[in-house]
Amino acid sequence: MTYTAQKIDNVKGLGDIYHVAAPLDKQLEAFAAVGIHSLAAPDEVAQIRLEGLSKDYSRTSIAPVAIKGGKTILVRNSPLMNIGMASAAVKAHANGKYFETSKEYYEAMEALAQSQDSIVPEDRDTLILSQTGNISLTIEMPETQFILRKQNKLYFKKFTLGEIPFSGITGESKNLATVNYLWFDVPLCGSRLVCRGRGLYAGFRAFGVLRTGKK
Repeated sequence: MTYTAQKIDNVKGLGDIYHVAAPLDKQLEAFAAVGIHSLAAPDEVAQIRLEGLSKDYSRTSIAPVAIKGGKTILVRNSPLMNIGMASAAVKAHANGKYFETSKEYYEAMEALAQSQDSIVPEDRDTLILSQTGNISLTIEMPETQFILRKQNKLYFKKFTLGEIPFSGITGESKNLATVNYLWFDVPLCGSRLVCRGRGLYAGFRAFGVLRTGKK
């Protein structure tokens, strides 16, 4: 089956907004055909909602990375944005499993997060979650600032009642790192941020942003 990214509109200062509903690997192929090489980040999805273009759910480009006994790490530039890794993750999810890679990847992301501890959350490449399991994110928390960046305050004011539910993920192995995707649910469902989904094989939606002048 062939999937095509559909243009929605343009957001000033962000770019042309596209969307496509497909398995992740096919989604990335469809976006690549129009010059987009990653899913939209959560802060970009937030901006799309704030501009009134769409309030739909979206997969995003942030990856939660977990290992058994360790804290989950959020990685801004997900390795699953690579088509080969995406295909492997799609296959794992289709078999009811999470995608796993070497624990060295977790250790590298952990070291990077620790080295960036003095940087404001919105400018970091990685962030170690302060808690495990489910979290009620509030506007001042580092996790929220990391995920929503400059859209944080406006998004909370317009679309939340002061909290965003965050569903964490637990690593299943001490020797392998679980790498997944961050799901950004619709405002009517509380704008939930979910790390534990296993639906990359299914035809769910994601937004993509084509920067102005880039194809």
